[in-house]
Amino acid sequence: MGRAKVPLNKKIEIKALLEFRITQRRIATDLGENLPLPNAPDQGRKKASTPIDDRNLLRLCKKYRTKSSQILSSELMLTNGKRLSARTVRRRLLDMGYKSYQAKKKPLRTLAHKKQRFFFAREHQYWSQEWNDIIWCDEAHFKVLNRKNRTFVRRLRSEVDQSFNFVPKVQGGGGSIRSGGCMAGGARGPLVIYSGKVDERAYVKILEEALPSFIENAFDSSNKNWMSMHDNALPHQSKYTMKWFQDKCIKAMKWPAISLRP
Repeated sequence: MGRAKVPLNKKIEIKALLEFRITQRRIATDLGENLPLPNAPDQGRKKASTPIDDRNLLRLCKKYRTKSSQILSSELMLTNGKRLSARTVRRRLLDMGYKSYQAKKKPLRTLAHKKQRFFFAREHQYWSQEWNDIIWCDEAHFKVLNRKNRTFVRRLRSEVDQSFNFVPKVQGGGGSIRSGGCMAGGARGPLVIYSGKVDERAYVKILEEALPSFIENAFDSSNKNWMSMHDNALPHQSKYTMKWFQDKCIKAMKWPAISLRP
């Protein structure tokens, strides 16, 4: 029974019972009504959008994935003359399961890059134990302070100025550690600590400290199938670096351009 459909005599009876401080649940039980009382059908304001409007909005959302709800609202009005607020647009999209997420960033890949990745994957799709003979080499940079990663803090609203809400930040970067190394299968090579940026000569110096001794310790003398693998950074693919690999008789596996780090 909706509130608008309650007869006048029953309203008077309910009001009299409320004056005697009788609870609403007791009143509903005495009058033979169930709580909570549902609204009568066709009550309240109708939706601002029709099913056709919702389908048009969904079509626009799929066409313009990165547009804001305000722009989608304007596009919808230009399409069929329907005016919806940005808030209504967001609600309709949420009802259809379309939530806004932050877009991920990745390198721009051309058709040629995609073909190289495809051929590389098809050539090595059945490799299993063969990957144990690949030596993975890379460098890493770790900041002590002023790191770019976000830090989340759980707190009360009243604790906004407490010391645990702040991450220390200093001028000049606060120091950092640069390291390079290699690994293959279950074996790990030595960790080389260096300073400054990595150019071709600095990269070769890192390899000289880590790679020859690692190869000698990680592989049997009878195993000649091992190869070195690194990404396509400029110091890794320079003529100076490639000549060092040739002089040391170290085979380098070709890695597709604009690919994930090995």
